[in-house]
Amino acid sequence: MMRKVLAVLLVLCMTAGLASCKGGKKEEPGLAETEEGQEEAAPLGNQIYVMTAAPDHGWTGQGAAYAAAFVDEINMGIHGDYAATHYIADNGETQNEQVQEILANQDAAGVMFWGCDEAAGEGQQALTDAGIPWISYDRIIESTMNGAVLNYSGDNWQSGVAVAYYLITNGMTPDSTLVQFSGDASTVSERRLEGFQRFLMGQEDYYDAEGDRIYTMEEVNQGKIWTQEEVDRLCTENYFEYNCEWSNEKAKEYIESNLPSWIEAAKSTDHTMFIFSMDDEMSMAFLEVLSGDVFDESVKGELEALTVYMSAVGGMEEMYAVLRGDNQELCAAADTYFDGLMSVYYNPVMTQTAIQKLLDYLEGTWDYVLGAEDYEPVFIVDSENVKEYEGFIGR
Repeated sequence: MMRKVLAVLLVLCMTAGLASCKGGKKEEPGLAETEEGQEEAAPLGNQIYVMTAAPDHGWTGQGAAYAAAFVDEINMGIHGDYAATHYIADNGETQNEQVQEILANQDAAGVMFWGCDEAAGEGQQALTDAGIPWISYDRIIESTMNGAVLNYSGDNWQSGVAVAYYLITNGMTPDSTLVQFSGDASTVSERRLEGFQRFLMGQEDYYDAEGDRIYTMEEVNQGKIWTQEEVDRLCTENYFEYNCEWSNEKAKEYIESNLPSWIEAAKSTDHTMFIFSMDDEMSMAFLEVLSGDVFDESVKGELEALTVYMSAVGGMEEMYAVLRGDNQELCAAADTYFDGLMSVYYNPVMTQTAIQKLLDYLEGTWDYVLGAEDYEPVFIVDSENVKEYEGFIGR
């Protein structure tokens, strides 16, 4: 089943200064008893802290820009009697330092925490220990997630499900050549891969854009689901995977060094190649390389002779321009070398939704369970429906 809300029930609803199972501001959560041996947490103030990755480019950049705009609205009094501060960082260690500053200020009502990497878990644990309510956004760090009043992001499992659904409907088999562009070693990439494999084995279903049409593996694969052995074969034989760190440039380096090997693998089996890309930036890298002169015409000709389908995740406007046919150069590459292209929609506006959920918690307008999870639906955008959606500016 698609994970819309996965509650993680704990033995106690109250830990480290979070007062009750109702949004805590009105019941002085900062004064609650903590675990034995710890001091009482300081009273909570009215300051909202919004911690995001640096707004450099892509989905991350657009999401951080939405966060900054929401912080401005809070400071204008639009969202109640709060003040807000926006912290940006390039890495988790910097975010840990920012948490220490927040603790020293002794005025935090709550924190929306978009972790840059796994190292940020130290800062998240410090917030829990201090009794400051926080929401984990986008990158869910499993070691600390049970201390968050909510873990909120796009549905990364369903992102992988959507990719598997798309590639299966276009002919992927256990013997196909699969090229995987991974993001990093975080739960984001892990869950996308888990969703991909679970769809193949009939354990997850794909939901369309409206959320009212469900597609099962059996339905799209002539009544058959794959065994674990078949999934393992796909992900070991004729399988190529690289951690691109969500980088367009690193993906280009990977492609430029390995494309001939991928082509030879596809030629040795059924002359098909399937691209499992976890981000638009990495899929765009493929189009950009093929539009240039890195490879000679013989290599490009061999690729053109194959059947190739490429996926992506994100919703970049640059990718949507290709799907709409608005970028002449990259559209030519897509039409020449790929038999199909899509991107899984991942809405950056939900950065603001995460901040609003923190405000809702503080106002006591929803019941919560520490460590609960809430995931926003995602779905396929392709040339058929791309005009219905506005992409985010990636660069």
